[in-house]
This record gives sequence, C-alpha cells and structure tokens, in this order.
Amino acid sequence: MLREIVYRYDSVTSTNDVARELAEAGAEEGTTVVAAEQTAGRGRYARRWHSPKGEGLYHSIILRPPVPPSRAPVLSLIAAVALAETLREEYGVAADIKWPNDVMIGGRKVAGILMELEADEDRVRYIILGVGVNINQVSFPEEIADVATSVRRETGMIYDPEGFRRRFFARLQQWYEVWRTTGEARVLERYMALSSYVRGQWVNVLCGGRRVQGRTCGLTPAGALLVETEAGGVEAILTGEVTKLEVMR
Repeated sequence: MLREIVYRYDSVTSTNDVARELAEAGAEEGTTVVAAEQTAGRGRYARRWHSPKGEGLYHSIILRPPVPPSRAPVLSLIAAVALAETLREEYGVAADIKWPNDVMIGGRKVAGILMELEADEDRVRYIILGVGVNINQVSFPEEIADVATSVRRETGMIYDPEGFRRRFFARLQQWYEVWRTTGEARVLERYMALSSYVRGQWVNVLCGGRRVQGRTCGLTPAGALLVETEAGGVEAILTGEVTKLEVMR
C-alpha cells in the first residue's frame, strides 16, 4: 500500500520542482510536497496554475512504480479518477473528467494534474504527480474567469484543503494498488464511468499541431482516446486538448 511522507511548505515556486529535487535525492515512493502557495505553479502545456495562498490544494506526490515507461501515462488517469470520486462522494458535486486528466464541474475546471516522468529505456525511475485543486477561491484572474471554478463556488461552503488532500490520497492509494496488482482494465472502466467525454461525444482535439474532429468511442488499453472521424476511421489520440462540440461540423 502506498505510504505517504509529507513535506509542508508555506511558499514554493512549484511543488513539482521541490518533489523532483527530493526524488533525485532518493526520496521514497509516497513522498508528498504540500504548499500553501505556489509562485510559479504550472499545468499542462506550461500554462500557469493560479495558486493563491491558502485557497487551494497544491501538492505533488512521488511515485516509483516498477513498470516500463509505456505504462506510466495511466497514472494521470488514476489521479483523475481519485479526484472525481472524492468530489462526487465526499463533497456532493457532479465532477466530470475531461480526457485525459482535467476535472470539471459544469464545464468549468476545478482540478488539474501535471505528471512528469523520469525514466530509463526500460523502467520508470520516478514519476511526479502534481495535483492542484481549487478549493476556496471565489474569484479568478480575468483570463480564466470563464473556465474555472472551485469547490466553494459550487457548494457555497468553505473547506479545509488538508481534509480534501487526505480524502483524495486515500482514493489514490486504492486505485494505485488496483493498477499495480490487476493492471489497467478496472481503472479504465471506472474512468469511463466518470467521464462524459470518452464515449459518444462529438469533440474537437488539437494534437501535435493538427486538428481531429469526430465522435469519441472509448479508450485503448493504454488510456489513449479513441475518436471516430467523419471519414469513418478511428484514431487513437495519445495526447491533446479536447473540446466538446454541440454538433459535428
């Protein structure tokens, strides 16, 4: 079972940066870096993660699974499952997962995951799983005001970020163990049950400088998104930015 060892900071540039330093120094699996504030928090595609002091959960977890790098991407999906379950079952909000790992409420982003991998050709050395959750924010910078939300905005209540972290970690432990002992299948089944994006949804996907439009039809065994295009073929998307479409264009 994944065991946590927690390092707490008042302010850091990025919890992923601190976790990487600890991992390079030999920190154990389960080592977790938690900060009250990030001055240079980041998300996917080097986007800034808004991290006001004391209002959100900003943390990174070191994992050292004994697997080849090809199996590592599913870990970000595991974190998304754990986040969505925590929000739904512990906080009563209708969380959705936008592939691959954005957690949404009512079409607005409430949590994000940044996974960074260090690996040799045949084995993972370590993974940094950065997880940011908007807990108590009531306002956001103008550039994300229309696309972001928080648990507080959705429920009208103030929450303890540390309480959320503990609940999330318990679910991450559970699904990490499932994955390590039984493989990807159960994780992906649960992911698809929690996401409205991965089956029967018309989407636009920006991936590698090109655009793919079509209807989603599930995930590959490795967690790639399957999209049936207008031409009738099926593409497996390994990474990309997904947007829902109301109608196929």
